Amino acid sequence: MSFGLRARTAVYFVLAMAVALAGMAAAAYVVLGHELEASLDRGLRREATRIARQFDTEPSVATISGPCRYLAAPSCVQVVAADGRIESEYDPDQALPVDGETRSVAAGSARPYFADITVEGYPMRMYTAPLRPGSAVQIAQRSDTVDTSLHRVGLALLTAAAAGIVVAAVAGTLLARRALAPVTTLTRTAEQVARTRDPGQHIEVTGADELARLAASFNTMLTELDAALAAERDSRAAQRRLIADASHELRTPLTALRTNIDLLGRAARLTPEQRDETLRALHAQAAEMSGLVTDLIDLARADDPTALPEPGEDLRLDTVVTTCVDIARRHWPAIVFDAHLEPTTVFGVPARLSRAVTNLLDNAAKFSPDHAVVRVRLSNHVLAVHDQGPGIATEDLPHVFDRFYRSPAARSTPGHGLGLAIVAQVAAAHGADLTVDSAPGRGAVFRLRFPDRS
Repeated sequence: MSFGLRARTAVYFVLAMAVALAGMAAAAYVVLGHELEASLDRGLRREATRIARQFDTEPSVATISGPCRYLAAPSCVQVVAADGRIESEYDPDQALPVDGETRSVAAGSARPYFADITVEGYPMRMYTAPLRPGSAVQIAQRSDTVDTSLHRVGLALLTAAAAGIVVAAVAGTLLARRALAPVTTLTRTAEQVARTRDPGQHIEVTGADELARLAASFNTMLTELDAALAAERDSRAAQRRLIADASHELRTPLTALRTNIDLLGRAARLTPEQRDETLRALHAQAAEMSGLVTDLIDLARADDPTALPEPGEDLRLDTVVTTCVDIARRHWPAIVFDAHLEPTTVFGVPARLSRAVTNLLDNAAKFSPDHAVVRVRLSNHVLAVHDQGPGIATEDLPHVFDRFYRSPAARSTPGHGLGLAIVAQVAAAHGADLTVDSAPGRGAVFRLRFPDRS
């Protein structure tokens, strides 16, 4: 048979109280018995002293004035000579025992002593002490009064201990119920979370003891679990959107590829100029698909929580931007790139940062007219790319970093709406802040603010 935590706590409390009460009762019993015996001995010793002081002037103090078997009678007194004779009046039926130790005390060769004797079946306590040279006095008194008192006290202590255990059982049950109430609440909440699979529920925390800290830790665990589940739901939703958007974006270039491939299948009917134009279209479409697939792979790899993070290093961001600007100048010969870069060291992944900077430069060049100037500035750990394009409409600003989002003004330009999404992803991975400022007709400014590790 198993007991719950509350029952075990109550049982342990009752056992502890029972042990404590038993120990206290036993100690009280022993101490009281010792005190009662010591009190009887002190009375006998005082009586012997009184008789020794008065015996020379009043020898009758050493005579028996009543039967020793009566509790109300005075102490039994007997004077014994060194040779064992009883010198005082005595009742032969109630004579106190005389032995060698008694004669030794009378002779002065032994010290006074106490002894437990029996007279007519009654237990007695006897004290033997010197009276005068050559004699000793024996004084005895009923000792069963001590046993009777101890018996009564023992019953009283036993009754009190039993009552204390009953009270302890009731108090232990109430205290265990009150002390373990947070555990009961925690158990109920855990069962409800397991039943509903909703970690949004929390336990009210009161106090600052161990159980309160346990409840706070449980709430923290529920919060983290809720956040993890929410992140997993968002990740799955993002994956579904990515697959759906990728399928939609791939449909058009694949259709065009099939059309051009079918056209090449009838190459005998085409003129050389038509074949060359078809091949150029195939190359352009293959390059477009290659770029789209590369972007999708980058996004999917960064979204995978099980993927190993790419190792970072301390690098010169100005050097990375310089390389990207040189490449952009070759790709966009009709655009002027004006770069002013301060030496800046950041911690990051070179390939990922290069991809983000390249995307920013390509985006600025794509929306700028021919012979426009794209200004690139790097200072105070902030990279700013300012184009001279038509700007971004106010309603489009909140969505420019969304995947596959293309504003109505950008749908006539090449691209798939993934470049700025990749920039946002790289910025988040490097702890950088990505912002955009724009107004229609005044171009756009994209800023990447990196943390200053110095």
